[in-house]
Amino acid sequence: MYHIGILQLTQNLDDAVHGFKEGLTELGVKANYHYLNADGNTAILPKLAAKLVELDVDLIFACSTPAALAATQLEKNIPVVFTPVFDPVGAGLVKSLQQPGGKVTGTAGMVKAADKIKFIQELLPNAQTIGVLYATQDSNSVVETRNFAKAAEGIFTAVELPINSPADLSRLPDLLPAKLDAVFLPIGRIIEENFSTIVYYTDILKLPIIASHAPNVPFGALGALAADHIELGKNCARQAQTILAGTSAGEIPVDIVKKPDILLNIAAAQYLSVKIPQTLLTRAREIHE
Repeated sequence: MYHIGILQLTQNLDDAVHGFKEGLTELGVKANYHYLNADGNTAILPKLAAKLVELDVDLIFACSTPAALAATQLEKNIPVVFTPVFDPVGAGLVKSLQQPGGKVTGTAGMVKAADKIKFIQELLPNAQTIGVLYATQDSNSVVETRNFAKAAEGIFTAVELPINSPADLSRLPDLLPAKLDAVFLPIGRIIEENFSTIVYYTDILKLPIIASHAPNVPFGALGALAADHIELGKNCARQAQTILAGTSAGEIPVDIVKKPDILLNIAAAQYLSVKIPQTLLTRAREIHE
């Protein structure tokens, strides 16, 4: 019987935890789980990680970049499997995706920017100018904005709309330039936690939102191309099984999202007078009405 620590930043990542535990069960791995959640407080993650050392766990499943960093910085050589870390190389968790090195591997939550561009082209074929609303203090948000702008070259005009804090969103009508065709929301905690404010203002302007955070779709985003967190967790379970069988975590390549989910909101489309192509409706994992 293995002892596995689960270090989680917020309950928003519960699906990844469920997928991880379900995946290990399907693989026949028997384990006791020691679950610690920081409830969004990144400052206490190192202390929670230290508790897992006291519990003498065989492996740590770390949900989020801050949780993964706290787990990998432990002095004890406990293997770490992470998800849905957006940029594991940029975060300093691994040397490269193919050769992570050290005691860590996992499954990145990044959906390729080029895939998101193609999704927007299919969903909004006449779109030419896309506003990118991102938080300057969020490294993941900054990385995705950079990747999106690069992938959009020659296809869209990407207009960056930086904010520094949630309070800046109250000025959103002034930040949004005229003649935008849609607003793209990179992954990011400030954006996710204040989505209701964003959709309030974009609805007034009848601007479609393309989200990176799947839960935004049922609450007003027109659509999203996002990783399935349950599947991310299951993939991490396969990596964990390999580690528990004796392979060093640093020798296992970091995996990426290969088949992102399409999520669509029919009610938002009707309000915005957007006709969603049947090709997308057929392939969508979730359609919200």
